[in-house]
Amino acid sequence: MTAKLRKFRYEFPPTEARFIAAPTADAAVLYIRRAYPHNTRDVLATLREIPRWPEFWKTLDHQGMVLPPSDD
Repeated sequence: MTAKLRKFRYEFPPTEARFIAAPTADAAVLYIRRAYPHNTRDVLATLREIPRWPEFWKTLDHQGMVLPPSDD
């Protein structure tokens, strides 16, 4: 059983979008706190959940093949 991953967007440096997938918002916050310990507040202020990956974002399978967009 795999947990459904929620998609999040944040900015670092400012105005440079980055995307992560995590099972919960808490997991995304913990990642940001570890990855950006000196400017956590600035980065967390830009964290938003997004309904789906941007069109340009590619999701790959374990063989490196691009998966078709999902409707989640």
